[in-house]
Amino acid sequence: MPDPARWISVGALAQAFASDSNAPPPTDDLAGRSLILHLESGEAVEYRFASGTELTRNLLSGSGEAEAPDRSYTATKVRDSIYFVDVLPFPEETAAESLVVDLGLGISTRVVAKLPTEGEARRPLLDRVARGEELTAVTATFVNAAVDAGFTSSTERHLPTTELVGRRVEYTYSPSEQYEHIYLNDRFYTWHCLRGSEKGLADTDRCHCYKLADDLFLFVWREKIVPTLGVVVVDLRAKQTVGKIFGYEGGDFAKVSNFRVGAYVRL
Repeated sequence: MPDPARWISVGALAQAFASDSNAPPPTDDLAGRSLILHLESGEAVEYRFASGTELTRNLLSGSGEAEAPDRSYTATKVRDSIYFVDVLPFPEETAAESLVVDLGLGISTRVVAKLPTEGEARRPLLDRVARGEELTAVTATFVNAAVDAGFTSSTERHLPTTELVGRRVEYTYSPSEQYEHIYLNDRFYTWHCLRGSEKGLADTDRCHCYKLADDLFLFVWREKIVPTLGVVVVDLRAKQTVGKIFGYEGGDFAKVSNFRVGAYVRL
């Protein structure tokens, strides 16, 4: 049995999750397409999907984001016309981007995660409490967008929801990795490893939940002990999740790990 007092790196977690993953297969449905996301914040960003694994992202208007080089991505069809897209960061990048794209409604939610520097990550929790800061140094930014149309006051949005609050859900990521979540309120949830590389570990962390459709949710968590961010789409109807986990590969903070996950769901 793993030592319940031993917290492992995100790189070690990726290795543990890699074998016989229950993640649904990726899709190449978006290959050859170009989507322009008109963000609520004012920017317009074009995503050109050159293939099933490579894309180019270009800023068409606004400021604060330079043209990005070609990079890899994974896409998963969650439901008819709804896709989860994860833009893979380079090993030295401490920011990562994920999208939920609903082509039927013509809307998207963009999630940009940012990992802390080593100095920020090593600050004592009591120091954060004294300064009135969040306990986790991992940040996540959520931006609504319209797809291939201007964003207006009438554009639909994926909105925060409390529909998961009060539920206890078991997630089986592979034959060896199993967790349970208890959703406490609109800001916090408790996770507990039932089986696998983190068996016996548990914590209560900051989270965010958005409703995508009936029984379909975007769930994001930000951990405080080992700086980690998870982004998953939870389908309670299909009893399946897909998403990613993002964090530093090791304790030297030299490069990041961004790996795909998916689980079978039991309420």
